Amino acid sequence: MVSVRLTDSFRFIVVGAPGYLDKHGTPEHPEDLLHHECLTFRSDTTGSLYAWELERGRRTWRVPVRGSLVVNDGLFCTAWAEQGLGLAYVMEPLVKEQLRTGSLRRVLEPYAADVPGFFLYSPSRAQSSAPLRLFVATIRELTAKPGAAKMKT
Repeated sequence: MVSVRLTDSFRFIVVGAPGYLDKHGTPEHPEDLLHHECLTFRSDTTGSLYAWELERGRRTWRVPVRGSLVVNDGLFCTAWAEQGLGLAYVMEPLVKEQLRTGSLRRVLEPYAADVPGFFLYSPSRAQSSAPLRLFVATIRELTAKPGAAKMKT
């Protein structure tokens, strides 16, 4: 089995729109999320809602957040967070532009969970396949571009 890195490491972060945070306050600790409207994410395979995973030092939290809106797509989740409909737990590269412009703010930043990035695993014999090399090159190119994950409206 061969692994090929597709992306750099990144963080999962909690974000909210300035309007939402002004109206509902900014959580200071992971447990505070239980008192906020959170945009929850449902697994397509299990049907269960994801718990938000936060960490600080060696301590970790799995917060079973709740909210009235449930998504299975990170771009919709980001768009709804920008509209002030709740807090979102997203991959930091997905919201790079929104953080830069201020339409979203990081929340609980000291608790952001680091992940090693995405990898593709394949049998060693598939490594030389032209379609696989093209796929890897395309993914790397797309994820390297600033704002590449923008949602088209």
